[in-house]
Amino acid sequence: MVEFLSDLSTRDIKAQKVEGLAREVLGKTYVTFQTKQFFLDEDFDGGHAKVRANLRQHTGEQTTDMDIEGQGVGLVDALFDGMLKSFAREYSSLSSIAIVDFNIHIKVKSSYGRRSDAMAIAMLTIRNSEDNEYAFSHSTPSVSQSSVAVVQDAVKFFVNSERAYIQLYVALEDAKKRGRFDLVERYQNQMSTLVQATSYRKIVEQMTADKK
Repeated sequence: MVEFLSDLSTRDIKAQKVEGLAREVLGKTYVTFQTKQFFLDEDFDGGHAKVRANLRQHTGEQTTDMDIEGQGVGLVDALFDGMLKSFAREYSSLSSIAIVDFNIHIKVKSSYGRRSDAMAIAMLTIRNSEDNEYAFSHSTPSVSQSSVAVVQDAVKFFVNSERAYIQLYVALEDAKKRGRFDLVERYQNQMSTLVQATSYRKIVEQMTADKK
């Protein structure tokens, strides 16, 4: 566990760099998720789980509620499946990411009584189309809440990375037309950071085709 946490910290630095840039580029339009209700139906004998969740998406001052459903071998896999089904059509880069590791670590603050102050730390590692891995963690007093939150954190990361890349791509094309080569270099450097999150080749191809 100590080795995993150390590796998590190293990979998390990469995620923080990409996320920080996405926040800078998107500003108030940065997307966040919040689960209002969550239902799990799990067949232990069959090793199969179904989830239903009421998800709230915040984009600036705009709020959208949606119901998502997913299936998988457990809570995390089923929720991940549900979120990808809900967002992959709008954000094509989500179709190329996969879970490679998931862990729960219980941190107990007190050794007395019922230990109700224990924190459940959910740790999730995602691999993208470029074989880069990004690690995410979330802590709450609840195992299920931490598990749900860390999946949301991961999907939010890739959604905002794609949105920021598209916004920079549009700005780059405009800067080229206006001969603003100072901005061209700046946007290209920022895009090179975001492209580590996943491949946006298909997105660029589609945007190019739409202009024709």
